[in-house]
Amino acid sequence: MLKPLPYTKVRITDPDWVRRIDLVRTVVLPYQWEILNDRVEGAEKSYCVRNFRAAAGDIKAEHGGMVFQDSDIYKWLEAVAYALSVSRDAGLEALADEAVELIVRAQQEDGYLNTYYTLKKPEGRYTNLMEGHELYCAGHMMEAAVAYAEVTGKTRLLDAALKLARHLHGWFMPRKGYPGHPEVELALIKLYEHTGKAYCLELAQHLIDVRGAGENQLDLERKDPDHDWIWEIMKHFDDEYFQAHLPVREQTTAEGHSVRAMYLFAAMADAARLSGEQELAQACVTLAHNVRTRRMYVTGGIGSASFGERFTTDFDLPNDSMYCETCASIGLMLFARRMSWLTGDTRYFDLWERALNNTVLAGMGGDGKHFFYVNPLEVRPEAIRWNLTYEHVKPVRQSWFGVACCPPNIARTLPSLSGSLYARSDGALHVLSHIASHFEDEGLKVALTRQGEDHTLQVEGPAMELRLRVPEGSTLSAQGGRTEGAEHVFSHPGGQHAYRYRLSPRLRAVRANPRVASSAGKICVMRGLDVYCLEEKDNGPWLSGLYMKEGAQLREVKGAGMDGLPVLEAEGLRMKEQAFQDTLYSEDKMVFEQATLRFVPYRAWGNRGEGEMAVWVNCLN
Repeated sequence: MLKPLPYTKVRITDPDWVRRIDLVRTVVLPYQWEILNDRVEGAEKSYCVRNFRAAAGDIKAEHGGMVFQDSDIYKWLEAVAYALSVSRDAGLEALADEAVELIVRAQQEDGYLNTYYTLKKPEGRYTNLMEGHELYCAGHMMEAAVAYAEVTGKTRLLDAALKLARHLHGWFMPRKGYPGHPEVELALIKLYEHTGKAYCLELAQHLIDVRGAGENQLDLERKDPDHDWIWEIMKHFDDEYFQAHLPVREQTTAEGHSVRAMYLFAAMADAARLSGEQELAQACVTLAHNVRTRRMYVTGGIGSASFGERFTTDFDLPNDSMYCETCASIGLMLFARRMSWLTGDTRYFDLWERALNNTVLAGMGGDGKHFFYVNPLEVRPEAIRWNLTYEHVKPVRQSWFGVACCPPNIARTLPSLSGSLYARSDGALHVLSHIASHFEDEGLKVALTRQGEDHTLQVEGPAMELRLRVPEGSTLSAQGGRTEGAEHVFSHPGGQHAYRYRLSPRLRAVRANPRVASSAGKICVMRGLDVYCLEEKDNGPWLSGLYMKEGAQLREVKGAGMDGLPVLEAEGLRMKEQAFQDTLYSEDKMVFEQATLRFVPYRAWGNRGEGEMAVWVNCLN
């Protein structure tokens, strides 16, 4: 079991990551505050702040937006807290204090807090756990409260969160109900670990234990002829969609809505870590294995189908019609790091890094004001324009969304990365990610610096092992030896020493399991865990006509880079359309011409205008 270092103790110094975090603080969060207040021309209205003002009695207005709209301001507040931990900003903190006061005034006397039901259906509390998102919003409020208290020392929102938790405990402990959208479970555990309030952990454990067990709360709602549906289509969704088809300890495959699944699995891992329960821990290991080996895209994206934003079945990973919601990859990061803490196996951080470096970073444009909700692996704008199969896929990032869970989720993720870089165990310090950073903790002082691939780990403290994770697809060279796909160990004798090593991401061509029909026989170009893609901007239209030769040498293009990574090239072939002589189908042999294929980092695609994109490339022997 690993004990992570708190994000408040670790300072990231890597210029590329500092730039991203500063972008969140100076651009993303002020922009999103304007969005939440409906002050950005041309963006879809949020209604979020307006709903809270109405619930607080400041204005008279009907509820606007989605049933889960409250969560947007909570995630924004959590992101603000993490940003303030990096650099205190009086203006940003003042906005956050304003938001906190508004939220507290909207809370009901008994602790209940939800603007949708307060404004629209005050008699409907907890009558629609399947769709209502009351507990989902409550969870995000609790997470924001903990973060804001940790960073600022202000407990106004934390007190409100505990009041809400006590209310939920009183309501749900005698009942078998549980949320259709898990989230509050992991939030309650976070609240417990910060405050020590036992009722928070008790309720979290209860909600995990009753899910899918015995009489199914969601089935009862479905069968109720008087059930007040928010979305009529939800009555047709199966129990798998809600991860309620089996008790959690009996679940062996990742099912249903991918974000819901990750939040639930993350809570299960936390609960197993705190309780020491082996059955629950083993269920987490089994579920993580299923995701990693059967149901995850090479980018760390999850969720194969747009209908239900869900997992489907093993090896069903279409590249152009998939969902791969940004929030789902953030959920995978949350689950993966908790699995590492639970098991002590740092290889789970390969999942964390794969999701972060590809899907999550791709989810936000370089300006901090445009976002992807869906992260495709193949885009043909003309098909998207006319084929409703792809109506959820956007060829360019959007300024906002009616369902806007992803932008604030990115905003809270990036400034909090410092809490995932290091962990401690008996007699060892674990370096989980090689992002340049430094910290001081319990008599230990550490600074990690980087010049290109060359790293220096400076350590001052007692004797211990320094266990450095070697990411998949990279080679660590030190002390005259090379390590791949495991951990490299330095023995620190005590005192002050510097440890030098080279971490070299390998340029590689990976293939998909042949059961992945959409990618079988094709190649994905990677540099370490960073996925690359072809864009029309560099390679012309009709990317499906490009082929990479088996064994073709990948090379970095000197002087060319995007988003901190080099641009890559390889020699390939282009199928000549002229050979078909204006026909759709031909018996003639394929005719090729030489072509130089240019690959750019997947996380940077779509920043140069609309055009085709493809991650998987045809391969010829």
